[in-house]
Formats: sequence, structure tokens, C-alpha cells
Amino acid sequence: MRPIVAVAVLAGSVLVASAAFADDRVSGTLTRTFVIVEDTELVGDVTCEVGAGTPCFSFGAPNVELRLNGFRITGRGDAVTACGGAATPGEAGITTANMSGVVVRGPGLVQRFRGDGITVTGSRNTRIEDVTLSMNCMSGVRVLATSFDTIVQGNIAVGNGSSMAGLLCGGI
Repeated sequence: MRPIVAVAVLAGSVLVASAAFADDRVSGTLTRTFVIVEDTELVGDVTCEVGAGTPCFSFGAPNVELRLNGFRITGRGDAVTACGGAATPGEAGITTANMSGVVVRGPGLVQRFRGDGITVTGSRNTRIEDVTLSMNCMSGVRVLATSFDTIVQGNIAVGNGSSMAGLLCGGI
């Protein structure tokens, strides 16, 4: 009887470990905002089909990291014009959402969002490193005045912004 109990306990341990591991690995299509509460990594490209005006990824805990691992995060923006007619504020690829000590680490591509590629808001000690930001309607990376001690390094921003009045942002 003891070997059966040991096997059952071992199987339960493996099951718990697998479920915990799966939560921090992301790929495929997202239909609602993915809230990052632990170190998270992309394991494939991500297509964001979240509601208008909502971010694809949002930090929900301080001192955690999103690793893009060379993959793409793609929003609903037009492939040619980025905006597709109008910007949609709040519809970002990634937002820090008032969390401090968070990191977005490339390489990887954040593209075609009708808002910013990455929005740093209300955060301290944030790092955005080695990310390519392209064809986002507003800015590639926008650091709002409510954030402090943000490091943005090694990033490439191409084709962000709009020629529409009031949306002449872009870049970083």
C-alpha cells in the first residue's frame, strides 16, 4: 500500500508544477488583457484581439519581467497606416499600470497597436530594453510624467505615430 501512496503524491506534485509553469508562458491569440503577476515569457507570437481601448499586456505586480524572446506582439492596427483611421488611446501592446520595478526585455517586436506600443505610467524603476516598436498609431514607447527612473535602452522605433492633428507623436 505504501508504494501506491507514494506514486499518488508524486503524480500530484508533477500536476501542480505543470499548472504553475503554464501560467507564465504565453503565445497565440489573446481576447482579454493578460495581467502579468510573475515573470512571464513569450513562447510564440501573440495576436491581440482585446477590446478597444484596453492593453494587450498589463503588469499587475511589481518587480516582475516580461521577456519577448524574439517573438511578436501584434495589435489590431492597420498593417500599412498603423492607425487605420483613428488612434485608440489605452489600446497599448504593454502597459506598466502603476507597477514599479518591472522590465520588458527583448529582443522582440511590438507592432500595430492603435495606441502606444508600450506605455509607462505611474511607475518607478522601469526598464524597457532591446525591443523593436513598429507601426503603432501613437508612440513606440511613451513614458508619462507620472513615472520616474525609467531606463529605455537598445530599442528601435520605426513607423510609429500618425500624421493626424494631435497625434504627431511617435518614436520613444
